[in-house]
Amino acid sequence: MEMQPRGPRLEESSLAGLTDPGVIQEHLDRLQRAVNDDLALAIGSAKELIESTAKTVLIERGTAVDERTDLPVLVKEAQQALGLHPSSATLGPDGTEAVRKILGGVSSIAIGVAELRNRGYGTGHGGAGARAGLSKRHAHLAVNAAITWCQLMLDTLTDPAAPWRQT
Repeated sequence: MEMQPRGPRLEESSLAGLTDPGVIQEHLDRLQRAVNDDLALAIGSAKELIESTAKTVLIERGTAVDERTDLPVLVKEAQQALGLHPSSATLGPDGTEAVRKILGGVSSIAIGVAELRNRGYGTGHGGAGARAGLSKRHAHLAVNAAITWCQLMLDTLTDPAAPWRQT
């Protein structure tokens, strides 16, 4: 019996509706390989997955993307493009106080992954010394946080009843 690889993944249906899911799949494949063996790469790749997902959402929604835009701005713009930013979510369940709190939380975790990477715990910035204190649980935290945000964004992008389709 062949074992399926374990590790981070998005539902296939979340990628199916995209014009070009290649870059997101590339990040997911890298995360799959890195999450248990290369913790810094897993954290750096988790940030890149969030960034690529935000850009994909914006492009799919017809918004031009400036490659120099910082991740917190991309996260906000992508959530706004889908009616999922806590300050603008008003329709259906997404407009309830409970869901708006969760939407604010997922925004914070996406930005937190970028901050963890930027503070030298992930790849993407050259450091002056060895990374200290990083453990597998931190890599799993960053990767699972990224997957959660990306899953929500991609599921909302492809949902025929999503808030952005109602406006």
